[in-house]
This record gives sequence, C-alpha cells and structure tokens, in this order.
Amino acid sequence: MRSISRRKPRAHLAGSAVKYLVINIIAILWLIPVYSMIINGFKSDLAVTSTPVLVPPRTPTAGPYLAVVGPLARPILNSLIVAVSGSVIATILGTMGAYFFYSLSTSWRRTLTVLSDAVFAIIAMGTFIPYQSTIIPLTRLIVSLNGLDTFSGLIIAMLVFYVPTAALLMSIFLAVIPRSVVEAARIDSASELKILFRVVLPLAFPGFISTLIFVLIQTWNNFFIPLVLTTTPNMRLVPVAVQAYTGGYGTLYNESFAVAVLGSLVPLVIFIFLGRYFIRGLMALGAGKGV
Repeated sequence: MRSISRRKPRAHLAGSAVKYLVINIIAILWLIPVYSMIINGFKSDLAVTSTPVLVPPRTPTAGPYLAVVGPLARPILNSLIVAVSGSVIATILGTMGAYFFYSLSTSWRRTLTVLSDAVFAIIAMGTFIPYQSTIIPLTRLIVSLNGLDTFSGLIIAMLVFYVPTAALLMSIFLAVIPRSVVEAARIDSASELKILFRVVLPLAFPGFISTLIFVLIQTWNNFFIPLVLTTTPNMRLVPVAVQAYTGGYGTLYNESFAVAVLGSLVPLVIFIFLGRYFIRGLMALGAGKGV
C-alpha cells in the first residue's frame, strides 16, 4: 500500500512536469516570431537582408520605428474608432440575439423551440461564410448607404459579419445559466430587457467580456473589408496600412518589421490587460457545464 501511495505523487509530479514543458515549448514557439519582428525593426535594411532573422542587431537603431510611427498614427486612430465601436455594438446586439434564442429554447411550445434551433443553425452557418463571397452585395449595400470611405460604413460592414459571431459565442455562455433564474424573474413580471440586462448579463458577464475581446481582435485584424471599402489614405485601417509597406518595386524590410510590431501593439495590450477576464469567461463556461 505504501509503494502504491508513493507512486501516485510521483506520477502526478511527472504529469505536471510534462504539462509545463509542453506549455513552455508552445510559449517559446509563439514568442519566436514576435522576437524576430522586434529585433529586425532595430536593424538597417542592409542588416536585415544580410543577417539571420534571429540574430540581434550589432548596431541597433530606432530609425525604422521613428520612420513609421508618424504615418501609422492615423490608421491606428481609425482602427480604434472602427474596432472599438464595432466590437461593442456587435457584442451587445449579439448578446440580445443570443438571449432571444435562449428565451425561445426555454419555451414550453415545441414549435417555437424547433424554430429557434433552425434559425440559429442558419445564423451559425453564416459565421463561416467567406468575406470574398459576399463582398459584392456588401459593397453595393454600403455604397447605397453612402458609407464608402466613412467610419459608419466600415462599422456597418463589420456588424454584418461579427454580430452573428457574437451571438454564436454568447449563446454558448447563456446556455449554462440556470433556467430557474430566468423563470423566477418572469414570475416577478420583469420585462425581457430587464431580465437580460439585470439578471442574465451579470451572470454571463465573463462570457460577455470574452466575446468582446474576441470580436475586438478579429475586427482589428480584418484586412479584406477595409481594403475594399476604403479608397483614400486618410481612411486606411492598420492592416491595410501595414500591407502598404510591402511594395511591388521594393520593400524596406526593417520598416516592414517595425510597422508590424507597432500595428499589433494595441490588440496585444488589450489582451494583456483584459486577458484574465477572457480566461475567467472560459473557466465560467467550464464550471457551468454541469448546471
């Protein structure tokens, strides 16, 4: 019995060691491209092309970063306006949509439940439609609304794609909320909006933040929509501005690395400060599976 009890702690320690080893390997593999971009942004263009990408610069220079920070300031401001506004609106509307289907799924009427599942399945499939297949009708819609080269047009275009995504993600978090809580609020004659914002949303707030972070990063990194719906340099978003540093006749590689680093700082900082809420949302989801 003693030998068996000794084997269990050893097996547990061995399993933990393997897990930490795998996590560290994944972290190193993830950090290698980041490290490469940062150090190559401090090299001259000649040094970038003549030395390995993982070798630090012998004579570091901040010239590439200083050269791109000015031209990138306006795209960063544009991306903040579009990404923050679009992600917040998309997450709120997606939460309302997810609650609507959650309410139908809790209905005692079988017809409403079947209809809810069918419509939600269609919306879920819509989240996997490629941008390229819908860009012509989307562009015509934005042009008809006089939204070409405007923040409102970009935000509307983002909402078309990311409201279903937010609804799909929030439906996963709302599914673990006990139905008895919602039923108790209905017995107290609370309206559906009051139940959503005062009962359901506080319980699903970690999931709301997780969805908001996900949609925000996706909106910030979206390249195809702003590429098609913007035609003037003043309305460029960060992904389009970063791509502009790769020219057809020549590329300044050190500035390309520098602009890639600066363009990714905002979502990186957002995830660093809000990442714990993202993890809490995933943990809350896992804890609620048994409800």
